[in-house]
Amino acid sequence: MRFFDQLEKRKAEIVEAVLKLADRFGIKGITTKRIAEEVGVVEGSLYRHVRSKVEIFLMILDLADELLSRIFRELKGSPEEKLKGLLSYIGNFLQDFPGIYRIIFSDELYTERPDLFGRFRDFTLSLAKRIETIIKDGKNEGAFKPDLDLEIATFMYLGIVDTSFTLWNFIYDRNKDLREIMLKFFNMYLVSIKEGIS
Repeated sequence: MRFFDQLEKRKAEIVEAVLKLADRFGIKGITTKRIAEEVGVVEGSLYRHVRSKVEIFLMILDLADELLSRIFRELKGSPEEKLKGLLSYIGNFLQDFPGIYRIIFSDELYTERPDLFGRFRDFTLSLAKRIETIIKDGKNEGAFKPDLDLEIATFMYLGIVDTSFTLWNFIYDRNKDLREIMLKFFNMYLVSIKEGIS
């Protein structure tokens, strides 16, 4: 299932258009005129399907949260395997929809819109809590260091996504596989959290 397939057809087309525009032009470049052109409709008809760009951004955050919830339910194996599997999925997803990175991690979007900032914060904390649970399980099972700081380990893990995407997008000009970049960082991360390493 694609990211936006559960939406009504026109809303799915709008979300897809916004993700493409975010990737091409950044947040500031997402205008209703460009969305309409990308979808192939007149600008005024967009408002029959969505009330505002903010509604679209909130819809994207909701979809991302729902998709991640499903992925977390489907993760199998040891805590290490779950963490690795999650990164693989995120790498695939960001290669398919790189525009979502610009939306979810947009300082300009959230500083201008406190309502969006609150929703982004909730999304981030929810994601972090799920990751922390996996790391905590690994700690309890003895696979990870007993004195591991769960909060630091969680946000270091999230940092893999940010750093890998930056390398893939800006340094490697998207000419390498994002999952392979993430895996290299993950292997170093794993060494830092595993039992027996001081």
